[in-house]
Amino acid sequence: MTVIPIERIQKARNKFLDQEELKTLSFIRNHKPEWEELYIMNLQLGRRGIFQRLFQALIREGIIDEARVTWLEEPRQMIYVQLSSGKAFQVDVKKHSLGRFDLEGDVVIDSPQATTIFHPVELLDLLRQEGVLEEAQEHQFQRFKLEIQNGAANFALALTGAKLRKKELIARARSQKIHTSLEWVTKQCKEHKNFSPLAFYEQWVVEGHPLHPGAKTKFGLDVLDVIEYSPEWGAVPKIAFAAVLKENCQTSSMDAHTVTTLLYKEYEGLQSTVEKVLDEKGLDPAQFELIPVHPWQFDHTLISLYKEEIEQRKIVLISEFHIPAQSLVSFRSLAPIQNRGQNRHHIKTAVNVQTTSAIRTVSPNSVENGPVLSEILAKIQERENHFGGNFVVLKERAGAYFQPKNQDLSEDRRWKLQANLASILRENPENYIKKEEEIPMAAAALLADSPISGKPIAIELIKELAAHYQLSSLTKAACIFIEKYAETSLPGFFTLMVRYGISLEGHMQNSVSVFYKGELVRMLLRDFGGIRIYTPRLMREGFQPRIYPGSSIVTDKVEQLRNIISYSVLQNHFAELITCIVRYLGMDEKELWKQVVTVIRSVFTELKKDPEIREQAAEDERALFQPMIDLKALTTMRLRGDVTVYPFIKVPNPIAEWKGELPL
Repeated sequence: MTVIPIERIQKARNKFLDQEELKTLSFIRNHKPEWEELYIMNLQLGRRGIFQRLFQALIREGIIDEARVTWLEEPRQMIYVQLSSGKAFQVDVKKHSLGRFDLEGDVVIDSPQATTIFHPVELLDLLRQEGVLEEAQEHQFQRFKLEIQNGAANFALALTGAKLRKKELIARARSQKIHTSLEWVTKQCKEHKNFSPLAFYEQWVVEGHPLHPGAKTKFGLDVLDVIEYSPEWGAVPKIAFAAVLKENCQTSSMDAHTVTTLLYKEYEGLQSTVEKVLDEKGLDPAQFELIPVHPWQFDHTLISLYKEEIEQRKIVLISEFHIPAQSLVSFRSLAPIQNRGQNRHHIKTAVNVQTTSAIRTVSPNSVENGPVLSEILAKIQERENHFGGNFVVLKERAGAYFQPKNQDLSEDRRWKLQANLASILRENPENYIKKEEEIPMAAAALLADSPISGKPIAIELIKELAAHYQLSSLTKAACIFIEKYAETSLPGFFTLMVRYGISLEGHMQNSVSVFYKGELVRMLLRDFGGIRIYTPRLMREGFQPRIYPGSSIVTDKVEQLRNIISYSVLQNHFAELITCIVRYLGMDEKELWKQVVTVIRSVFTELKKDPEIREQAAEDERALFQPMIDLKALTTMRLRGDVTVYPFIKVPNPIAEWKGELPL
């Protein structure tokens, strides 16, 4: 690790900066010197945030051999790891379901002199020296180290930005005698017709993915880019455009409207501006389609990657018209700033940047499949009586991507050109708000600390629910909260899987939860990139999906169908929500999982009443309740350098009924 001493840092744990932290601090010193002390104060928190995710993954995924790991319960919960050289290290923990745990202290090496590991890369280097990470090739190990360093530096930067934003927001809230984020959002909605509760909450998901060690990795962005475009900084990027010759633009849509016609309809002045730019170049506007472009991609990728096409005027960059938008959790998806009721689409753009594990471009598969799947799911929802209005799959109305005509291009080059100039228009979740008091938020925001009360936003909601039902016990309110959450969301997920062979990737980023008086009243699902379709079930129900050739979303293995629901909905969504509540209230996880189990049993009881699907429903139910279930091994995947084939390991199932109990 490249290190330099840093003045004015008292604790040994902050004595040195690595190259990524140094790069960030250098930017701050040159451009925002008033942030320096705050950034340094957040360094260890940033490192610890990534350390927690990394160490947990190394243990849970079995990257550190189970034979080397001892779990101690007395006098306190602790993990003790024995290494080949005779060294060992230990750390206090608090265990949760699915093999997860929280670090309750520092990792201390117990030989020959007790030393503490503060930076996650120090842990990686130690394990590599001890032969633990031999499976990773050297180049991939070094790449992974850089990802971790980048993530730790960005974690500290995100915490710095959050602190700055909180200070201002708290001052405004206190002056108005507002004590929670829920009160703030409600008041802002009444006073400002262009205030978006959804965007507000997405921009307070400061810490990113709760399990992925690359939660804050942003490769390809410099420090200024991170600040200008990241949601945790309250970013308001301005969407730009590229006009693409129709013969080089592949479009997809649910109806006759293309991305171009929809945008022209939604934004006054856009069409006249584009036509003027093209006319001045002697080009016919009728021969061009429009593709929205993320401003970072516009400034850093298009001119170099499409240099030849721009010179040939197959692509014309439009910088004369912009759409102000708010960055959402996924970074590349943007919410145009608009008045309530305008119903303008959210825009998914391509950004040639790695966040967490993947480069965030938009594949031709996604563009082509979005409207097709939207049509199918719209018909299913109608057939299912719209799940009582509780469960909505948001439509991807239209998409477009650049289509090179040169037949001599390699497949890699062709895909790169297609995926870096592409976009999808998706329904705005706030179209589905039915009452003034309803509050939509990405489910990921439930785990985030409220910028006003400092409590998890899930706890603010539970307290509001307790007040609504006049409950004095927050534990009782938490049980009702989870029960209602499961009753509203799970019937839709399981019905689509069992009857139609469609498993939506319902993790917390893709799920928009709508609350009324602290209670979930509607679940909105977005993004089809990670879904799985088991076509025998879907075709039996009368659907013939026209899926883009080679798309990974189609599977011939029913186990993959079940894994998507098990991992994204139960493990990544419900388990994280339950753990967040347990951390704050100190209650037994079993009490909350029991609410989930009761609802799942009820859903399957109803599904098994249909003789046409009774057998497959029973098989799905048995698989769901087996004692051990698959966990996606995210860190193993990164060490192997594969972002397409997900390795899985087995973990105890928190909903498995065993001897009449719910083992954790």
